[in-house]
Amino acid sequence: MATHETKPDIISSGAGLAAAVALESGPELGEGTEPVRARGYWEQVWIRFRKDKIAIAGGVFIILLILAGFVGAPIAAHLLGHGPGDLFTYGLDPNTQLPVGPMTHISLAPYVGATGDFGTTLLVLGGDSQLGRDEFLRLLYGTQVSLEVAVLATILSMFVGVLMGSMAGYFGGSIDTIVSRLTDITMAFPILLFIIALASTAGPRLDSITFGVFEHGVITLVLILGFFGWYYPARIVRAQVLSLREKEFIEAARMVGSSDWRIIRSHLVPHLVAPIIVLSTITVAQFVLAEAGLSFLGVGIKEPVASWGSLLAQGPNYYLTQPWLIVWPGLMILFATLAFNLLGDGLRDAFDPRSSR
Repeated sequence: MATHETKPDIISSGAGLAAAVALESGPELGEGTEPVRARGYWEQVWIRFRKDKIAIAGGVFIILLILAGFVGAPIAAHLLGHGPGDLFTYGLDPNTQLPVGPMTHISLAPYVGATGDFGTTLLVLGGDSQLGRDEFLRLLYGTQVSLEVAVLATILSMFVGVLMGSMAGYFGGSIDTIVSRLTDITMAFPILLFIIALASTAGPRLDSITFGVFEHGVITLVLILGFFGWYYPARIVRAQVLSLREKEFIEAARMVGSSDWRIIRSHLVPHLVAPIIVLSTITVAQFVLAEAGLSFLGVGIKEPVASWGSLLAQGPNYYLTQPWLIVWPGLMILFATLAFNLLGDGLRDAFDPRSSR
């Protein structure tokens, strides 16, 4: 019986070790294995970010905070049957003349001793001050105001900072010098004295600018915080652009005739998305504290508009008798700033490919 020997395949001497291994292994090599799928940049960022449970918790809290302020506040006002600015005679204890405590049902009578059936309402967190307003509703509506100031001021400061930093880093020379000197002046400017002086002069007229959407004083704080907070983003962006402008893809864009503004808009700014996002989350936390501090001093959001800072300003009058008037807005400020900072730290680690998390 004739036997047939298979003639071995001949490979060239320059084919290398990989070709030899493939030839010896035959078609079995790689069978049953799944193909490796390439992951994009943003997918890798999400994979790294979702491993940070603390940052995820911070993001979830921020989402709940936004829902509570912008969705929950009107719903709560509808269910309770009154608004955050409604005054209640029985919001003060008739005996002690102090704001009533949490979970207190009070009469809607217009004055003490009034006869008739006026009904009752519930003050979930008690009264807020000598005016007897609902602390719970004012806390929810104050969330709207504080977040509006912080987020809008962050958007304005980041826009100005990215614009100025990109110009300084890309063009260099005299433009870089001018922007750097403006940055130094802004850093050294006594912003608190400026705000106090502004509040005592043009403050009422500026506070009346609402565009039919915002509460009184919001636009004023947004403009002040935004235009005095752009210097730090500008310095970060300038440093990034200085390292990017000599890259090969920028040289290629110049060679094909792209204008300077097109290069900045289409080639430099997309590479700045990661630091901009991280810096924005941290800046929001800083502006939440700034709004609270200015409103506590009486030069930010003013009565009767509710914000975390203006609510906190009522607390020192009752810190021995009704300490919860300090606790509630203080906890909101603490948890909000902590959540934004934790989210920013998680995003920074996620955008960094060298992260160990």
